[in-house]
Amino acid sequence: MRLPAPWLAQAHTIHRVVQVDIRRIIRLAALLGLAFSVLLAIPFVFYQRAETDHNLELLQTEQERVTRLAAGIVQQEMDAVLSDLRYLSQHNELSQYLAYKSPGTRLDLAREYLALASQKRIYDQIRFIDRDGMEQVRVDFNEGRAAIVAETELHDRRDQVYFREAMRLSPGQIYVSPLDLSFEPGAVEQPPRPVIRFAVPVADDRGAVRGIVVLNYLGQRLRDKLGALEGYAGRIRLLNAQGYWLMAADPEYEWGFIYPDRSQRSVAQLSPRLWRQIEAEHSGVYQSDASLIRFDRIYPLLGGGASHAGASFGSPVDADRYYWTVVVELSRSAMRAANLPLLKKLWSVYGVLVPFAFIVAGMLAFTISRNRALAQGMEKVVDNVPVLVAYVDAEQRYRFNNMAYERFFGLKPKQIYGKSMLELLGEAVYLTTRPYIEQALAGNAVSFERPLHSAGEGVRDVSISFLPDTSPQGEVRGFYVVANDVTPIRTSQRRERQQMLELAHVSRLASMGQMATEIAHEINQPLAAIAMYSSAGLRTLRGECNREKMESWLEAMNTQAKRASEIVKRVRRFVQKGEPQLGPVDLNLIARETVGLLDHDARAQSVEMVLELAGDLPAVQGERVLLEQVVFNLVRNAMDAVLAGSGERRVTLKTSSDAHLVYVEVSDTGPGVDPELGEHIFDSFVTGKQGGLGMGLAISRSIAEAHAGSLRYANRPGGGATFTFSLAATESR
Repeated sequence: MRLPAPWLAQAHTIHRVVQVDIRRIIRLAALLGLAFSVLLAIPFVFYQRAETDHNLELLQTEQERVTRLAAGIVQQEMDAVLSDLRYLSQHNELSQYLAYKSPGTRLDLAREYLALASQKRIYDQIRFIDRDGMEQVRVDFNEGRAAIVAETELHDRRDQVYFREAMRLSPGQIYVSPLDLSFEPGAVEQPPRPVIRFAVPVADDRGAVRGIVVLNYLGQRLRDKLGALEGYAGRIRLLNAQGYWLMAADPEYEWGFIYPDRSQRSVAQLSPRLWRQIEAEHSGVYQSDASLIRFDRIYPLLGGGASHAGASFGSPVDADRYYWTVVVELSRSAMRAANLPLLKKLWSVYGVLVPFAFIVAGMLAFTISRNRALAQGMEKVVDNVPVLVAYVDAEQRYRFNNMAYERFFGLKPKQIYGKSMLELLGEAVYLTTRPYIEQALAGNAVSFERPLHSAGEGVRDVSISFLPDTSPQGEVRGFYVVANDVTPIRTSQRRERQQMLELAHVSRLASMGQMATEIAHEINQPLAAIAMYSSAGLRTLRGECNREKMESWLEAMNTQAKRASEIVKRVRRFVQKGEPQLGPVDLNLIARETVGLLDHDARAQSVEMVLELAGDLPAVQGERVLLEQVVFNLVRNAMDAVLAGSGERRVTLKTSSDAHLVYVEVSDTGPGVDPELGEHIFDSFVTGKQGGLGMGLAISRSIAEAHAGSLRYANRPGGGATFTFSLAATESR
């Protein structure tokens, strides 16, 4: 509902003076701030968890990719070694040496081995050992250089495991040792050198095994390649089939199957649950409180080279049982470190938003406290104003009413709540009020007055307004009822109206006193005519009676008697004291009667009376007696004005109207209103006439304003003044 400007000013005043409790605001702001902070943290926590889970998925995917790459590297390396071994076991220099076994063929074979070692740089040793276990040709690769070992430095290897295992094989089969450390006689070579020994039996043209070709693959190369895959997905670990570390985070945990003091440092001993899962599954993920582990079992000898196994090419024995396990381990601390930037970013943003949350909480707490105090203040105001205030919904049921309803109807607000207007007002009052209710529910603000029965004071005059409550979509949800007991005002208005009637009556009596001579003269004329005609009639009756003359004299007497009676009635009606009656009034009729009443006086004073009456003049709502008094006063004043002048004596009475108002204009040719008097001409006891009381215009303006009209004047440019009396029309044309 849109309130008029005074109501808005009042609302702002209430906002300015409302009292709030600062301590309550601080407590409420603290509670709301904590609540907002908790609510604000929830999406951050969920987002951080979602990002952490997403990062974990990415890490697991990366771990899976790394294990596949590791398997590919291992198989690529093993395929290359097996390919070289097959080549060495069947090339011509070895065949020539087996056939002739001379120093020249031996040197050619050594040179062939030297070229391969220098080119590949991945073999610790390349050797040919005869069937008795004696090294016949050996090339060593140390510190980046390959060299042929002198014949005097060759050793007997018949006691070595790889020699015995390889000699049990048939030509075309390959022995592959576990990945272990190179041994010197009686001890591990220092610094430790990881190696894998590849050996294949070699036969002569008759098919007799003459020895074995052995390649010592540098295992550190494989370890370095796998180590290069380490990244944010974790560190690479390598386990053998027994669960010992071939690559570990701590070198002290490696080669537990070689060093007796490290024999308890296997995965089976250190992490039994992980080892059981590795044994049971070829690949999988193991999570512990400390780390996230991805493992994959790889079979290095089942690579691309295995597909070429056959009669002419050697293939590793037990390749399907020769496996390692690649482990990618990511510690929880590393995962937390990876998530730390996101966590810092999120909580830094949260740290910035929390003060804003407390600021908003403070503003909200202040608003809540102020609105609560304002609501309480407004409730007190609404309950204590001497005006009935209520809200009625679209079903015409009361949903709110202030305490004034209890004082007026004798019912508490709880008793009125939910009642229909029909139940509260009664059928008779409701039926007269229903048209206004329907207008309010149609979205129109309406105001009206009607008497209502009060519980303790009887019938009261009540001014009622219905103000529609419209939603933003234009739907009328109900209306506000504002009802004010205007009985004292209406009583005062009736008293004032009665006083105006009394003043008007006194004014008319005074006017009649001034016009007594003229009225007596006007009545005397028809009376004299009646006396003359009656005397003539009597004389005629004494003599010869002329019937026609008698009829004409009687008609003349009747006319003069009616004329005298009309004058008496007009004067009597003008001066009589009657009860005020509101109704439609024809101002044209009042103008004619006023001119008729003053006509004799005007003719006696040689004043010309001019009537200019509108033919379609609407009626006005008012009291006829009072409106007659206004017109009479204006015309009488105009006559007095022209008599005070020295020029033309003319008074013009004109009526007109527009779409809303009806106008009565009284113009004269007198000297006009003294400019020094101005608007004071309408004040009581102020007059411009010699011997005047100064009450006529004051009474006239009071009557005009009581009828919601106006009375004003303007001096005419050519002399004289025009007084304009306007009232609202009762009907539009």
